[in-house]
Amino acid sequence: MTLTKSLFTPDEIQDLKEEYVEFQINEMTSEEMADYIRDAELKKVNPLSEDQLRNEIDEYDEYLYEILANYVKDEEDSYNALLEFQHDRQQNIYFD
Repeated sequence: MTLTKSLFTPDEIQDLKEEYVEFQINEMTSEEMADYIRDAELKKVNPLSEDQLRNEIDEYDEYLYEILANYVKDEEDSYNALLEFQHDRQQNIYFD
């Protein structure tokens, strides 16, 4: 169905879009939301070169690159280091 004359002002169209997105979000499960966010973030970082990716990670957290690099390279005790890092960040988030 194609409308020849708009039923809405430009502001109302924007409101309609925002309400539609809110409706979709409200119906998403936590898993669906996590999948959506994961896909969006991967689309953002996939085109980055290795140097650009390191800069992106360093901007997020200055210690994270080393932790993730060791984990991806399967260095000894890197999994425990990652878990400890995640725990410490969560503690800082809740107590800052």
